[in-house]
Amino acid sequence: MTQVTDRCGTCGNELRIKARFCDECGARVSAPAEAGERKQVTVLFTDVVGSMKLASALDPERLRELMNELFNRAAAVVQRYQGTVDKFTGDGLMALFGAPLALEDHALRACIAALEIQAVTKGLADEVRRTDGLDLQLRVGLNSGEVIAGEIGAGPGRYTAVGHPVGLAQRMEAAAPPSGVLCSHVTAALIEDVADLGPVEEVVVNGDTGPVKARRLLAVEPDKKVIGRNEGVMLGRDAEMNWLRNVFDAQNGSRVAIVGDPGLGKSRLVAEFTALAASEGADVVIARCEAHTTTLAFGALSRMLRAMFRVDGLSGADARERTAAQYKGLLSAQSLDAQMLFEVMGIAETGAEPLPVSIDGRRRRLAEVMAQAVLIRPTRTVFVLEDAHWIDPPSDEVLSQFAASLSATTSTFVVTYRPEFHGALQQRSRHTITLAPLAGSTALSLVKHLLGNHPSLESLADRIAVATLGNPFFAEEIVRNLADTGVLGGSRGDYRLTQDIGEISVPPTVQAVLSARIDRLPAQAKSILNAAAVIGTAFDAETLNVLLPDAEPSRLADLVSAELIDQTEFVPRQRYCFRHPLVRTVSYESQLTATRAQAHRRLAAAIEARDPAVLDENAEVIATHYEAAGDLAEAYHWHMRAADWLATRDLRAARVRWESARRIADQLPDDHNDIATMRIAPRTMLISKSVFVGHDADADEQFREFRAMTAQARDTTSRAIGMAGRVISLINSDIRIPEAAELAEELVTLVDHIECDVPTMGAVLYAIAYARFMNCDFDAAMVMADRITSLLEHVPTMELAFAKAVRSGIECLTGDHISGRAHMQESYAIAQGLPPASQAVVWAYWGFLATLGILKLAEVVADMRENLQCAESFGDLFCIISAQWSTGVALLRTDDSARAEAIELLESARANIYESDLFTVALPCVAADLAIDAASKGGRDEGIIELRECFRLHTTRGLRLLAGRAGEALVELLIERSGSDDLAEAQRVIDTPLARHPDIPAMDLWWLRSRALLAAARGDSAGHAEIANQYLALCEKLDARGRIDEARQMVCGCT
Repeated sequence: MTQVTDRCGTCGNELRIKARFCDECGARVSAPAEAGERKQVTVLFTDVVGSMKLASALDPERLRELMNELFNRAAAVVQRYQGTVDKFTGDGLMALFGAPLALEDHALRACIAALEIQAVTKGLADEVRRTDGLDLQLRVGLNSGEVIAGEIGAGPGRYTAVGHPVGLAQRMEAAAPPSGVLCSHVTAALIEDVADLGPVEEVVVNGDTGPVKARRLLAVEPDKKVIGRNEGVMLGRDAEMNWLRNVFDAQNGSRVAIVGDPGLGKSRLVAEFTALAASEGADVVIARCEAHTTTLAFGALSRMLRAMFRVDGLSGADARERTAAQYKGLLSAQSLDAQMLFEVMGIAETGAEPLPVSIDGRRRRLAEVMAQAVLIRPTRTVFVLEDAHWIDPPSDEVLSQFAASLSATTSTFVVTYRPEFHGALQQRSRHTITLAPLAGSTALSLVKHLLGNHPSLESLADRIAVATLGNPFFAEEIVRNLADTGVLGGSRGDYRLTQDIGEISVPPTVQAVLSARIDRLPAQAKSILNAAAVIGTAFDAETLNVLLPDAEPSRLADLVSAELIDQTEFVPRQRYCFRHPLVRTVSYESQLTATRAQAHRRLAAAIEARDPAVLDENAEVIATHYEAAGDLAEAYHWHMRAADWLATRDLRAARVRWESARRIADQLPDDHNDIATMRIAPRTMLISKSVFVGHDADADEQFREFRAMTAQARDTTSRAIGMAGRVISLINSDIRIPEAAELAEELVTLVDHIECDVPTMGAVLYAIAYARFMNCDFDAAMVMADRITSLLEHVPTMELAFAKAVRSGIECLTGDHISGRAHMQESYAIAQGLPPASQAVVWAYWGFLATLGILKLAEVVADMRENLQCAESFGDLFCIISAQWSTGVALLRTDDSARAEAIELLESARANIYESDLFTVALPCVAADLAIDAASKGGRDEGIIELRECFRLHTTRGLRLLAGRAGEALVELLIERSGSDDLAEAQRVIDTPLARHPDIPAMDLWWLRSRALLAAARGDSAGHAEIANQYLALCEKLDARGRIDEARQMVCGCT
């Protein structure tokens, strides 16, 4: 993001355009310093073997002459492959590949350069041996990794790289054998598919914990593919493959271009197509362009011709003979055309005279000679040129003319390139296939194919699919990197997760590909991309202007054209987003931490000042920028502010902010001002709202820590608020009723000693009331409900609605049904004006009473449907589960035509409960209704198994109010099945002591009905009639509208 300054660096005077000296102070105007960047590079070190012996044996002038010649030759090799000579070290040199200009094949270039340096050294060594009688040998060491590259210090030669990879490269050089090249294991891994390497060696490096693995570099096979290994299955390219097949079958000399960003599968598609063509008898000729040969005239053409005439590995004479023979006498080996052909192929006779042909004439004749060879060939041919974006201009011109000439043949010419290529081959292609990223489901299938189906990998597959956004190469490299770093164990397609994984990092291979694209941008376009990366995945022009006030708007259009960003909105604001999230990651991580921190700090301040009216809405963004800037205290307060704003809009998002605030507070020093309060506050909110996120395996430990913190700080108020949330969570998510009741009674001792607002006090009191209610301590629960009502009588909060719902439940279950229904209506009326979460909780009380048969909900079904829609729009899973359950219960009992819809809602609720461990308290009721429905469809045995476990679990954990519903359904299905032990098991369920309560008449409803059914099943008519009459009497006493009709039929059946 560094901008070129127009002021003197010495005195600050404004400078004239292109001024070399300052008009005010006379100081020389220096070029702006190269900003430091993180770079993926390969570092090369060379060192003369026995340099002290050479120095003692040679005259100093001769030694200087020799060293100059050696290093000039070595430097020329480095520069040929676009490396940078960092420094000369007296008897060696250091070079960088990948800085200052990123190179996606930096390791390959460095390896080729290392071998060529040894080759030129050998040539010079022969001369030294003849003239001086001495041996001249070099050691070369290579290592790859991330460094900080930029200008350091003052004076010339300031550009350098620092970091551990530099030192390790020097250690590799020291351990290399004379005339050898030693690669670290990192470099070796990057080039092992294209290189001949020696066995693994161990090199002892001072300061490292153990030996470092290394391998000798013996040779490089440049014709092999570098980027992408084509190992995975090809998915999602059926349409493109069919299109290529149709072109091939047409046999009319087509020219096809396959265009796509790096990694989308161009080479994979070509491999599949050429395999198909070969299987049908076609000859396949493949040549590849490489990044390090872009400046080599006719380099790509030479590769195509050598592949076309199959001369690789032959001597010059044999190659010329084979090439001429394929023209069947139409091309004399001595002709000018043949000599041009041989020269381009690199097989001309040594010492041949320069050919008297103009450049244009040479290109035209080469294309014609190639076309003539195709016409003579006995079989149709598929020509493939891969990675034409790296082609040299002369080859581009000749091959485009040659491809055009194939229209009169049955052969096909296929070229692949990236979108930024606009050469002759791109302009003259007849057909173009543009590869898009894989669709979401296809991308996920690919990742799962790479990983395997081990249960531990499910969430990881989703994360990789999201991170790679449909790019197969990126997905393959991330999986490979996770395996190499030990995160994954096993083998390809059969991995398992062996350790926890945080953020998915960008593998060095992917980082190099994307960095190379970014570094090819003009300087200001790159600055804009870097600034945008600091802002985020999405950004707008106004925010970008905060960091780069002088940026030219046209540069944004350049980035859109380069397909690095997309414009998503034009008016009223120009908004953009990164086309691929990894582009943003690479751009962001390439910048120094200090540079990024400064930008984040400026952004946070600008957003804060820009629109004070929406500070709460922007608090989350401001917090993340301050945190990224390292301003932790500021970040903490903005995270807390964001959470407060989100709490009534998106509770899960609010929890993320509280989690961030907790993490930051724990990072701050113990002597930071008010640190105890800062550490307690987010924990208080997290624990108090834990009921909305389900069971947490660490909840007990987190609560113990919280209690210890609040006790040490003597913060009774925070402790009470957190305890209230923990009480409800223990009931709704963990089904630990006795523990919740005990904690609630402890909470009672605190309520008179806390200082908080009225709604918060109401929330604390409601937790106590709810625990007592679920523990069947109705009298004590009623006392607390009355206290809440008195406290909040004129404050229509959710706690007041809940308190009235508790009162209603108690009254309905104990026989005061008129008052109970009135209070339930009052609860509903209050909840109407509250957020969806509050409404969902109130409706859950209605659903609970309907499940027990106390209420019939025909008059409120429409309202419940509306609440379900609100919950789904709100998006909170707790609300959704509660609304699904209550609506499903109501529909199932009031509308036979909606039975299928009701069952679908209940199945969704059950699936959500199991998946999220949320609102588990409703499971006995949900499971009972679904089991009875399943039994009617032939699934009785499965229903019995689920109900048996559900009844056992919830009775042993103290959920007496609801466990009876599962017991009632279990008895019903056991009686229906009437197996050898079924009636006995039904009796054991009925006799379960925890499933009844002497002071709660409604809890006898399921018990009496089950006893009546069991008596009938055993043929005990008298017992059945007696119990049926008791059941009807209790239904009438409680006005159990959901049961009374069935009870009357049962009694009538006895007579």
